Amino acid sequence: MPKINFKSSELFKLKDKEFINYIFKQGNKKPQKVSIIFYVESPRFKFLITFKKKLLNSVRRNKLKRQIKEFIRLNQYNLKEIDCAILIVKIPASKIQLLKELEFLLTI
Repeated sequence: MPKINFKSSELFKLKDKEFINYIFKQGNKKPQKVSIIFYVESPRFKFLITFKKKLLNSVRRNKLKRQIKEFIRLNQYNLKEIDCAILIVKIPASKIQLLKELEFLLTI
């Protein structure tokens, strides 16, 4: 049985500025209560986490980022093959609410 690696990788980060702009302008949009997920089909999975300006202080923003990254790390082998930008527009009531919205990334 092959060994499964659950380490988070730099390979998942979306860094190309032109492509990020393309995702926001031309990509599909999945609006939800707390977040909006912009995505385009891709042969791999890459993501970006961003926030509405002045939404939270840095401690809360970084905590939400860590929770999202942990969700992606644990589910990296079940994720859809898309490039996505996760835009947090409201303060989530709980971690469970945020993770329910991120389950969209698992559906095929």
